[in-house]
Amino acid sequence: MDGFYVAYEYGSGAAWAFVKADTADDVVAEMPELDVYDTPPEWMTIEDLHQVRRYASIDINEASGLDHVLQASTRLSMAVAS
Repeated sequence: MDGFYVAYEYGSGAAWAFVKADTADDVVAEMPELDVYDTPPEWMTIEDLHQVRRYASIDINEASGLDHVLQASTRLSMAVAS
């Protein structure tokens, strides 16, 4: 099981996370409000990608929807800010 970078767009920005799942369809079925990326956006740096995986990874089998993504994104924001 690998995973997918996901974003929850909220108007003035986005909450990013990495969801460990077998397929993008699994992520969409569980959390349809997310944008799912097979490949990360070009503007994300290698460091950005590492930080998202390190601080904002969740397992689809343990996630209960958008709340887990937002919590993971908050951990990411706090880690990057410190």
